Amino acid sequence: MNLKKIIINKILLFTILNSLLNGEGIWVNYGWEIFEHATDARSAAIGNANTGYNLYSISASLTNPAFASKRIKDVNITHQSRFAGIVNGDMIGFQLGAKSKFINLNLLYEGVSHIPDTRYMLLDWGLDGQFGTNDLGEGNGILDEGERLDKDQLRYFNQHQIGLHGSFISNLIGIPIGIGYKILSYHLSEYFALGIGIDIGYIKHLKKFAFGIVLRNLPASGLIWDNGNIEGTMPSFSVGIHNSYDLKIKNSIIVINPMINLNGSLSNANLDSQIRNGKFSMDTAFGLECVYNDKAMLRLGRNSLNNLTGGIGCSWDSFGIDYAFISPADNVDIGTHHLISISLSVDFVKSKMMEITKS
Repeated sequence: MNLKKIIINKILLFTILNSLLNGEGIWVNYGWEIFEHATDARSAAIGNANTGYNLYSISASLTNPAFASKRIKDVNITHQSRFAGIVNGDMIGFQLGAKSKFINLNLLYEGVSHIPDTRYMLLDWGLDGQFGTNDLGEGNGILDEGERLDKDQLRYFNQHQIGLHGSFISNLIGIPIGIGYKILSYHLSEYFALGIGIDIGYIKHLKKFAFGIVLRNLPASGLIWDNGNIEGTMPSFSVGIHNSYDLKIKNSIIVINPMINLNGSLSNANLDSQIRNGKFSMDTAFGLECVYNDKAMLRLGRNSLNNLTGGIGCSWDSFGIDYAFISPADNVDIGTHHLISISLSVDFVKSKMMEITKS
């Protein structure tokens, strides 16, 4: 390691330690949800209930890092539109490495633009509506009777997150364990935060059954803001079971994949949680996928937020496309989510690029 790298590493270490020692730490329920929202269309269509069902795609390792166990020569691209286009997300997944040692990488983006900022609109002049009289309500930061807002002071800002999720397999006392590391860059108006987190996943096959388990945010994921504040997120877990049934009809094969998930959190209990005790909660998710001759797919599900999900997909040798929708639990149209995923073979892309260069 050269001198420049040593200096940079020491500066980074000093910055992190200074933030940890002097910053204000709080526990939050949210902050890392981009790694749950940013999923591919296949996973979303089956309610993200695929902790025990390996879809054999790069993006599947977001659900369970243990799925990063097979060499996949594809590039996955996903676009997601949420809340009538207010929130948009994009993701690209690919593999790096040799035949025996490789890593699944997923780059994620989620953003909201043109958010109204009303912090500077209040003419906080008190009940008489006159500046400088020091009457009741003046300067208290509350919109009192007689006060008004200055529309010329309305401003707008953007919020976006950029995440990196890498997954690989590591043997622990002879047991293959999936390790997923997360790096998150959070931009909110003029504020900035950087964070890291770790997920651990495992998959076990017993005949046609597959059992998966994922422990997220171990021992806790944290965001360090530029003002020194530290936001910590408590661990959560998912347990999934999947089975596969084959139906042969003449010259066709229909594969039916039912699955179920149990998702638990140590800090995110709410009134909609199916099982809750204090801050602890557990929610179920269900999924069903029907595959016709490995070419056409129909998917249905319900995620842990009680949203109905569904979608379709088509697959060819070098190309695949999937669509998914997530219906809001309260039947409000603005809450409907749409996802489109495209899978391209790396060899197919290379061959097309060679044809273009030759021509």
